[in-house]
Amino acid sequence: MTSYTSRWTIADALKVHADDPTTTMPVIDQNFPTMDEAVMIWDTGALRNIHGQTVTFKGWYVIWSLAVDKVDLTNSNIYDEWHSRNNGAYIGYWYSRTGNGADWQWGGRLLETSADIRPHEWSGGLIMREGMGNVVDMFYTSEADSPVNQSVPSVASGQIYADANGVWFGGFETTTEMFSADGVHNANAQQDAYFDFRDPHPFVNPDDGRVYCLYESNVAGMRGQFTIGSEEEGVLPPGFSVDAGAQYGAASIGIAVLDDGAYKSGDFSRDRWTQLDPLLTALGVNDQMERPHIVFSNGLTYLFTISHHSTYTGNLSGPDGVYGFVSENGVFGPYKPLNSSGLVLGNPSSAPYETYSHFVDPAGYVQAFIDTLPAPGTDPNNPDTYRIGATLAPTVKIELDGDRTFLSEVHGYGQVYAQAAWPVGKAWDHRPAS
Repeated sequence: MTSYTSRWTIADALKVHADDPTTTMPVIDQNFPTMDEAVMIWDTGALRNIHGQTVTFKGWYVIWSLAVDKVDLTNSNIYDEWHSRNNGAYIGYWYSRTGNGADWQWGGRLLETSADIRPHEWSGGLIMREGMGNVVDMFYTSEADSPVNQSVPSVASGQIYADANGVWFGGFETTTEMFSADGVHNANAQQDAYFDFRDPHPFVNPDDGRVYCLYESNVAGMRGQFTIGSEEEGVLPPGFSVDAGAQYGAASIGIAVLDDGAYKSGDFSRDRWTQLDPLLTALGVNDQMERPHIVFSNGLTYLFTISHHSTYTGNLSGPDGVYGFVSENGVFGPYKPLNSSGLVLGNPSSAPYETYSHFVDPAGYVQAFIDTLPAPGTDPNNPDTYRIGATLAPTVKIELDGDRTFLSEVHGYGQVYAQAAWPVGKAWDHRPAS
């Protein structure tokens, strides 16, 4: 395969502007509801199939979330607990008959503790395995505090069950590591002590029928020693000078391919994956592109990711939110940034940290969690005025119009829509009442 890696350029990022009403999350009322006062949740995703569709199971909507149990239920220490949450993260699940935020029931842990080969469970995706009945695979990030191989895309497998009263799972007793940062296709710990390597997102490529996996990564090479060339710069305005700090922006979206026949057998071990060159790099622009995922719509391939204001480099700036790119030629691109800049949905400047970890489904519905929301009339950057979220935000919808996107609808807190059902062909109603 010839070189295909696309670039999010400095020139593209200069077009990022906060508070455009077509690409800005609505301001959330600080009096928002919470799903469960005993747990705090953040990164979340719906049960889906390998083609990317959100799936109901026997009429139940199911979502997973990164979670941590609250120690102090009075919330007097919620700031400390929230900001240290990644150190105790595990994957939990919820189920609902309607998919509406008020109806979600907490199911507890998804994985057995015996599956934890490292102490923390971070983001990924929960997938019904095609053609295998009620078998489900939780692709996730096995994470440790050690700086060497601290995060490894991994998978644990089990079964999903449901009756008239609810949903539960079996299995998930062991974890299989998929692949590690290799220093060739992506940066490893020796090249970059702050390297990112997580958030596996498997999918079927409709062009060849094979299973691929996206993941967050960084450009291979020594941190801070990159050369920012014309391909990374793009077409810059006269007199613009690239800041020296741009060398520290080295985010990339990696991709690997699974051997033929391995998917249905559930063999996701290291020797069945081949890592490929990254789909997209942000060298000189940003150092983090989390939770990459792909949507196929109207003959186009959309590549979405999330990023922070704080991870932009070289004096560039943009809001926390979801960014996206589009290809007319399938998974391997080339990609160009949506809305010319890459920004799809950013937080408003009046509430710059209100939501994060947005995930776009094939119908354009976007789920996210509430992070921190400032009190009205206060400094949005003053943490003393925050209300901690730790629950799901209102679901919004975006319209995908070629290389442009538009915010078009706002729905309820934690509302989920489905595009498919299990058993296949069952006539469930997939659009709950708003």
